[in-house]
Amino acid sequence: MSERSLKPTEQRILTSMIENAGHHSTREIAELSGVSWNTAQKYLKEFLKPKWIDHYKSGNRDYWKATPPKGAGK
Repeated sequence: MSERSLKPTEQRILTSMIENAGHHSTREIAELSGVSWNTAQKYLKEFLKPKWIDHYKSGNRDYWKATPPKGAGK
């Protein structure tokens, strides 16, 4: 991932996304990781720049999916 250390909340969100593969809404990710919707949305948007996650919008909902780093599992 990145050179910087993840904050505990960031780690919790990413871990819950990896453990629950597939696209999930912001609300689902918030519930899975035990954070508020606002906190999940804030960090999910931050995760887009380093391409740690994929994102798509359907209607008025955002859906997110963790993206494994290149070469993972080799």
